[in-house]
Amino acid sequence: MEDSISYNPNQRAGGKKNTTVIIVIVLIVVAIIGGIYLVRQPQKKDEGGSPLVEKKVSTPSPTEKPEIDKESVKIQVLNGTGTPGQAGTAVKALEEAGYNADNIETSNADEFGDTVTTITARKGFDEVAKDIKDALKATFDNVEIDSSHLDEDSEFDISIVTGGKEYKEATPSAEPTESEEVTPTESSGTPTPTPTVATTTLTPGSTTP
Repeated sequence: MEDSISYNPNQRAGGKKNTTVIIVIVLIVVAIIGGIYLVRQPQKKDEGGSPLVEKKVSTPSPTEKPEIDKESVKIQVLNGTGTPGQAGTAVKALEEAGYNADNIETSNADEFGDTVTTITARKGFDEVAKDIKDALKATFDNVEIDSSHLDEDSEFDISIVTGGKEYKEATPSAEPTESEEVTPTESSGTPTPTPTVATTTLTPGSTTP
């Protein structure tokens, strides 16, 4: 007697349902993985699909000094001690620091006797004054920046009055030296006049700064 095999249509329907559930689960997993991948992408894309590159704007450090156009700074140097050539010494130091000698004028101060080298700037040139102070430190013992400012209509951006020990020219002795002593001659009986030595004194406003 042959065994009869019965066919149950509900079994086939249940298998299809299980397959559909598995497919749905796989699709959900794939979608989740794809979402995680997109989130972790380092570049952003605009609507056109091109990558957006984030630009970083560099900001100057607080310790960085603004750039100075040394070629155009107009400087006045006044000899404040009367020492011959002192203003020229200051000009040389400024040239070595990068300032244009064509824009530097020298003269004598109205009065001598300044012990401190003083720098006075127009408004807006305070950083220039600090730079010039650093440039003159190696040449002058005491350099300071005046807290006041030059007049707005001043033809100079910076005014420098050199300082130090006041110059005084040595005065020759009135006594004649041995070479200048005159021996009376027997024929004339009168001595030759003693030669006089001319002295010069440097005064403020003269033409040798």
